[in-house]
Amino acid sequence: MSAAAPEPPFRSWTAMPERVEADWPAATAAHALVAHLNFRGEAELRWKDGSTTPIAPRTILWLRAGPAELQMARRLASRDRHECLTLVFPDTWLRMTLQGVTSPPGEAFQPLIHGTNRSLLRQPLTEEDAGWARGAMPPHLCSQARQLLDSARLTEFFVHSIFRHDAGPEAGVAISRTQRIAQERVQRVKNLMLAQLDAPPSLDELAVAAGCNPSHLSRTFTQIEGRTLSQWLRRVRIEHAASLIASGKCNVSEAALEVGYQSFSHFSRAFAEEKGVPPSQWVRRLGGGK
Repeated sequence: MSAAAPEPPFRSWTAMPERVEADWPAATAAHALVAHLNFRGEAELRWKDGSTTPIAPRTILWLRAGPAELQMARRLASRDRHECLTLVFPDTWLRMTLQGVTSPPGEAFQPLIHGTNRSLLRQPLTEEDAGWARGAMPPHLCSQARQLLDSARLTEFFVHSIFRHDAGPEAGVAISRTQRIAQERVQRVKNLMLAQLDAPPSLDELAVAAGCNPSHLSRTFTQIEGRTLSQWLRRVRIEHAASLIASGKCNVSEAALEVGYQSFSHFSRAFAEEKGVPPSQWVRRLGGGK
């Protein structure tokens, strides 16, 4: 008796209006490799270990993680609508597709394909990727033919992606080492800012602590986090302020001071940029506040 065919890869399209924050229940999938091709807007994954993974515009986030590891996934309110194409490649399909393939995938993809622990890979969304994702399906085909063609296109994207960045073993080791150093440098900087949210160190001071020049730190931070250092700091400050307000520990003015905003107008503008509404309206949504 022949074995059952593995579940084929599939995709789903997300489109949310601007200034709307919503849960994102399909952000991860068990026993599968997931790719989020994020065109517009932002999203965020919060893990149970306390870490967060932002998904910035024009970014591809490859992800291996089970839903049990995730505390919250949400599409963030912003001035731009959220548009994201999610691709899911089940492990049974991966094993069948790569069976007999002797060319190794790029080193960055190996833990995503073969590993069992949580693994992430962030890449820029290229024009080539965008063109592929937005490719129209022939309208005259029947549903079964469309499904076959869609499966073939997903296979093509997957194979093209995992091999196109591979330049041989030595290059893979060099890239991996560089990425590891960059991630450690960025984490060191984030820890320093988190410890002093009300008066964070300057870029020059952070660069000294990270052991590099300020311009290199800025580029590295944006590459790793998917947003600039100032954007990341604003997001963290506003999220902390929102938590203080929601818990009843502070009113809006007190929360603004707690996270380092001396000007309430600046805080209100930053809050509206991050949450989609000014703090007064956000408090009313909570049902009141101090």
